[in-house]
Amino acid sequence: MVLWKFLTLLAVGLALLWETRPAYALAYLSVLLFFAFQSGQKRLAAKIEVVRPLEEHFLFPGDQRAITLQVINPTLWPFAWISLADRIPRNLMTGQHAQRPVFSLSPRGSHDVSFQLTAHDRGVYRLGPLDLFVGDFFGIRTQKYQVQKGQTVVVYPRIHELGDLNLPSRLTFGSFQALQRMNPDPTRLAGLRRYQMGDPLRTIHWPATARTQSLQVKQFDHTVTATCVLFLNLYSEDYSVARFYVDTETAIAVAASLANHVIRRGESCGLVSNAVLAQHLPGDMATSQGEGIVQLRARQGTGQLTQILTILAGVNTQDQKDFPSLLTECGHQLEGAAVLLWVVPRDTPDIVEHAWGFANRGRQVLIFVVEEVRHQELLWRPPGSSLQVFAVAKGGTLGL
Repeated sequence: MVLWKFLTLLAVGLALLWETRPAYALAYLSVLLFFAFQSGQKRLAAKIEVVRPLEEHFLFPGDQRAITLQVINPTLWPFAWISLADRIPRNLMTGQHAQRPVFSLSPRGSHDVSFQLTAHDRGVYRLGPLDLFVGDFFGIRTQKYQVQKGQTVVVYPRIHELGDLNLPSRLTFGSFQALQRMNPDPTRLAGLRRYQMGDPLRTIHWPATARTQSLQVKQFDHTVTATCVLFLNLYSEDYSVARFYVDTETAIAVAASLANHVIRRGESCGLVSNAVLAQHLPGDMATSQGEGIVQLRARQGTGQLTQILTILAGVNTQDQKDFPSLLTECGHQLEGAAVLLWVVPRDTPDIVEHAWGFANRGRQVLIFVVEEVRHQELLWRPPGSSLQVFAVAKGGTLGL
């Protein structure tokens, strides 16, 4: 760049010194290339548009995804070469080096550019801003622009089968028989009886009616669905320093796997955690009650599982609120919850005391310990007990 400037000034000086037509032609050409041409291209290059088709991407660890951008030239000026450099976090990079594609762009043309992502670790990541480099046909100057548009990439926690977590493949919770027969379950046929005035017509069993020549109606078992609330302890002081990263990630993976297991069974599941959320977590999925508390109401369905996994992708540990405080502050909001799933590093006496309190009020409490089990007697309780402790497999088994 400095060389071209020097040569332009030299050509102008020679033209003034020699005062010949070739000298003036060379001076005019140099000024045109260096000043007019570059100024025009700079003004036109600023109009180049970069479009990101999607605002958010959702991946699991190990997934690969091509992120496609569209570069549009709305002007009548051709660009010899354009290069894009997206700022991709290291945990999403494919390979060791940053990707920087180079291409030309015709007048009123467009070009699709792809960047390959590989999800390595759970988290909420932000792509961008983009660095846009534009060069001319003569290689005189490269102009750099920054495009602020970004994208959010959510990498969900790993989901494991319960057997891979050293847990029973069938946990003893689910549909419970109702104490008051108020919720007939149409999927659980208990028998037949004669029609009585006021019985809904949809309950008539037509084959039995034809066989007995009298109206017969279906009798159903009365059940209620067990509502589960998942409590995840992310109080940093409770985890060992030597295994902090492995054990906290194990706890999050266990929470994700339990939520997947519960919701796939058709149950309702909610989430409560003493955690802080990542800055770019998409959507308003969680509500916070006070500082350091994240909670999601219990619901059923794939949409609920997606919300829980998205929140778990963005949770981080904190050192302001411990687990017993979380239980105390959120305990009154558990109306209707029959099963409480606690994921903790250790089953401390304080935590077990709180668990017995919930169990004595008619709830089933299952404690999943990712570091050290201290109440060994609670490991071998009969299935279906009101309070049980489970030892989760270590990180090496989980492949975290």
